[in-house]
Amino acid sequence: MSAPVLVLYATASGNAEMLAHATTERLQSCGLATQVANVADFPAPRLAEAGVALLIASTWGEGEPPPDAVGFCAALADPERLRLDGLAYAVLALGSSSYRDFCGCGRRLDEQLARCGARRLLPRVECDTKFKATFQTWLDQVVDVLAPRR
Repeated sequence: MSAPVLVLYATASGNAEMLAHATTERLQSCGLATQVANVADFPAPRLAEAGVALLIASTWGEGEPPPDAVGFCAALADPERLRLDGLAYAVLALGSSSYRDFCGCGRRLDEQLARCGARRLLPRVECDTKFKATFQTWLDQVVDVLAPRR
C-alpha cells in the first residue's frame, strides 16, 4: 500500500487549515488515502518518508511564515542536511497583494523543497485574499495529477 498523500498547512488566520481539510475531503472522495497536519506538529525531516505532500501556506505580515511554521520553514533551509529526493509536492500559497512580499512564505517553501531535491507536481499557485476560485482550480489540477480518471 502506498503512503497517504500528506496535506500540510501553515496558517495564522485559519484559512490554510480550512483549505487543507477541504483538500483532504476531495482526495478521499477520489479514493486516495490522506494525512492532514499543521506544520507545527510535523517535523520537516519526516517529509523524507512521504511520497506526495501538498502544502498550503499562509504568509504572515511582510512575507514571513505564520508563527507556528517558523521551525518547519527553518528546517527546510538547509538542503545539505535534509534531502527529499523521493518527495513529489505542490504548494498553494496564500497572501495579500497589499503586502510587498506577496505569498512570501509559500514561495520560499516551494523554493526550499526544490533545493532539498523534491520534485514539483505542479507549479506553485499564489492566492490573494479572495482565494476560493483559485483554490478550486489548484485542487482540480491536483486531483487530475493524483487521481486521473480511469
